Amino acid sequence: MTKFYLLVAAINTLDLIAIIFAKLWNIHKNPIFLALTILGFGSAGFFFALSLKYEGMAITNILWIAISVILVTIVGYFFFKEAISVLQFIGIALIMIGLVLINLK
Repeated sequence: MTKFYLLVAAINTLDLIAIIFAKLWNIHKNPIFLALTILGFGSAGFFFALSLKYEGMAITNILWIAISVILVTIVGYFFFKEAISVLQFIGIALIMIGLVLINLK
């Protein structure tokens, strides 16, 4: 199971990097940022496929999406100065509760 969580960490790290490069491409229109975005998402997909050896796709996908939402929100807030509403904070808290519940067995 440890290998599974390492793969989920890799998926989310690559996903976050790809999203950051997508934001940078949107701001600067540098094609290198777009290429790095595509590479990041493709790499995340590769590790997602590998992770399916250890856990079902529903759980893996939920972990990917939920953790990604939290990480992207944090990066958006601190690095890109994006606003987060109270409702969005509540949503993130619910996601965190859901992550705990999903990992209980």
